[in-house]
Amino acid sequence: MNDTKYKGILHIEINKLAGINPRFHRISSMLLDHIIMTIVIVPPMILLTILDINGILEISNGTSSVIFFFMMFIYINKDFFNAKSPAKRILGYQVINRKTEKPASELQCFIRNLTIAVAWPLEVIIGLINPERRIGDFLANTKVVVCEKEKLKTIWTDLKSKTLKLNLIGILIIGVIYFYGLSLII
Repeated sequence: MNDTKYKGILHIEINKLAGINPRFHRISSMLLDHIIMTIVIVPPMILLTILDINGILEISNGTSSVIFFFMMFIYINKDFFNAKSPAKRILGYQVINRKTEKPASELQCFIRNLTIAVAWPLEVIIGLINPERRIGDFLANTKVVVCEKEKLKTIWTDLKSKTLKLNLIGILIIGVIYFYGLSLII
C-alpha cells in the first residue's frame, strides 16, 4: 500500500514498524485504538472534574458514575461503524463474522469488546500470540482481517448513514446491565 496518501507521521511510523512483524501491526492497532479513545474520553472527564471542583457544576457521585460508564460505553463500541474502530480504519483492519465472512454486527462488536474493561492486558498478550483473534473474538465468533485502509473521517460518513436498529437497543440494554454489574463490583 502507498503510505503517501496518509499524511500522518504516527501512521507512517507505525506502518514502517509493522512491516517487521504482523503481530506488531495488530498490537499497534490495539494500542492506537486505546490512545485515540483515551483522547476522546479523558478531556471531557477532566473538564467535568475541574467544573465540579470549582463549584461551577455540581456532580454527585451517582452522576459521575453514570458519566464514567457512558464514556466506557463509547470505548467499548469503538468498532460500531462498519466493524472498524478508528485505528482499524487507519491501519487497514476490519472485524468480521467468522461464519459469514461479512462485517461483524454491532452486537458482535459490542460483545467482543466487553472483555476490554476487565482483561485489557490479557487481550494484548493473546493478540501477540494470535493476531487474528483475541478473547473477545472467541466470545463473539469474530476475527480481525486485513482490509483497505481508510481515512479517519470516514467514521462521519458511516455515522450519518446509521439508522436505529434492534441491535442498538439490545446493546443499550446489555450495556446498562453490564455497567451496572461493574459498578456493584467497583
